[in-house]
Amino acid sequence: MPVAALGAGLALDKDKNTMNAPVDVRQLIPIHPIDISKSGGWAQFATLARAMRTSPQRWALISLPVGSVLVIGAIAAGQVRLNAWQGAFYDALQQHDLGTFLHQLAVFMVIVAVLLSLVVAQTWLTEVFKVRLRGWLTRDLLGEWLRPKRAYLFTFAGEIAVNPDQRIHEDARHLTELSADLGNGLVQASLLLVSFIGVLWGLSAQVIFNVDGNEFSIPGYMVWCALAYASAGSWLTWRVGRPLIPLNTDHYAREAELRFALVRVADHAESVALYQGEADERGVLDNILGAVLSISRKLAGGLARLTWVTSGYGWLVIVAPFVMAAPGYFSGRLTLGALMIVVGAFTQIQGSLRWFVDNFARIADWRATLMRVVAMREALRSVESLNAGDARITLAEHPEGKLSLEKVEAYLPGSLAECAILDEKDVEIGAGEYVLVTGETAAGKATFFLALAGLWPWGKGTIRLPPRDDMMFLPQQPYLPLGTLRATICYPAAPTSFGEPAMLAALSRVGLERLADSLDREARWDKDLSLDEQQSLAFARVLLHAPKWVLFNDALSALDRTQRKSVMEAFGRELAGTTVISAGRGNLEEGFYTKTLHLRRCPRT
Repeated sequence: MPVAALGAGLALDKDKNTMNAPVDVRQLIPIHPIDISKSGGWAQFATLARAMRTSPQRWALISLPVGSVLVIGAIAAGQVRLNAWQGAFYDALQQHDLGTFLHQLAVFMVIVAVLLSLVVAQTWLTEVFKVRLRGWLTRDLLGEWLRPKRAYLFTFAGEIAVNPDQRIHEDARHLTELSADLGNGLVQASLLLVSFIGVLWGLSAQVIFNVDGNEFSIPGYMVWCALAYASAGSWLTWRVGRPLIPLNTDHYAREAELRFALVRVADHAESVALYQGEADERGVLDNILGAVLSISRKLAGGLARLTWVTSGYGWLVIVAPFVMAAPGYFSGRLTLGALMIVVGAFTQIQGSLRWFVDNFARIADWRATLMRVVAMREALRSVESLNAGDARITLAEHPEGKLSLEKVEAYLPGSLAECAILDEKDVEIGAGEYVLVTGETAAGKATFFLALAGLWPWGKGTIRLPPRDDMMFLPQQPYLPLGTLRATICYPAAPTSFGEPAMLAALSRVGLERLADSLDREARWDKDLSLDEQQSLAFARVLLHAPKWVLFNDALSALDRTQRKSVMEAFGRELAGTTVISAGRGNLEEGFYTKTLHLRRCPRT
């Protein structure tokens, strides 16, 4: 039987004068955050490439770009033919040759029809590649994030662990779209450059200079002009646009914080209204919005400065080839048609060489997004090594299927300078025992509970557990997934794992008969049900799964005396023989337990 997930919002022990509410543990643990921001773009790209190489989908992800490159090559050949067509067309205009003019129009229609078909094919290949690449990348990130315990441990990874939903959903989508578009653009620019550079080199011989009556030509003159013009523009673009990369990274982080804050207010609208905290929430949101707008203003300034370069460069290139080829035309060596071929080839080469100039803002965006995605992936793969220098609790499986605690100390949140420790140094719990873990407020019962679940590694000693499939952990705030009530009550098993009569019996046993007709209704059950109903539903899961071991942490705190009595009776009937370990508040009647353990807070040894 699958192990039940520990729900979100598990409260950790805090100061005695504070409420027992969820704590942002990321602020409580002195960790060494994971940071790959200093690694280069190629190293980050290579990280994803290696992951893709081992993916079962690698052939689909490779075949589509290969097909796209072949189509782009055909488009480049068509562009060369179209540029050559200009010579005959413009010469016909210059010579007032109507027959040749009409013939060239027919040739033009054929060339355009072929190019149009190729462009449509390229668009289809690119869009399908985007879909498949996003599917692979998102599933890869989800797979790394949802490995056992990793999503929880990741919350301790520092700044990089904030808003993982943003990186998995939005950043993965944005990265795949930018990668496909920029990759296609780079390949197309490269092929056009190779295709037209020979054409332009040959035509450069017809650009004749006359100095003091001496005529001469410069080999590859127009090519060198194109290279010099593009190099100057690219260098200036890089100098002006380089600050956009860190600005984009910061911008995405601030936007994610704003969205998270808005969702949090929406999820807790009732509590905000009861506390009359709207003004305070508005102030908090306004501060976060201010940070977003501040970085947006910096981005706006950076983009404006970059536009001076890119737009000015684009306007000048309209006349630049005519000016550079003018000596050949006015000397009579170049016809109008030949001039237009030179200008067309120069424009194509410029379009290829200025690809970097035109796309620098998008490249900066791609670099920032790539950094965020790869940083999360690498952090997830390294999360088990967080604070590797600190002592760790050893987890092992008990050979006899029992639970034993050998000199266990669980370091408490904060500075990790204090620990939760049992008065009973060595404890062994066997099948069918009912164990109560007691302790004063802030003694560390919640932390101890997490240590038993293997989610709190900081401490020392050895915990030997029965098979994990035999255990179910119930936190104070149950996790109720999105979907139907049928899926919720069966979680984490599939809805088909249990028959409907068993589900209805479990609901009736915990006093939720009114939900019998709602098994197939989809709802936000964490919003529709009160806390006591949520805890009752969580216990209905226990009845369905019938685990051999049940561990509670405040999991019955919202139930009244009658409801707790019903739980006690269940352990004598449906769950007879199940071992119970209970910590926190809201425990069953004291006479129910067969063993009591005493937990206390003390300085770390």
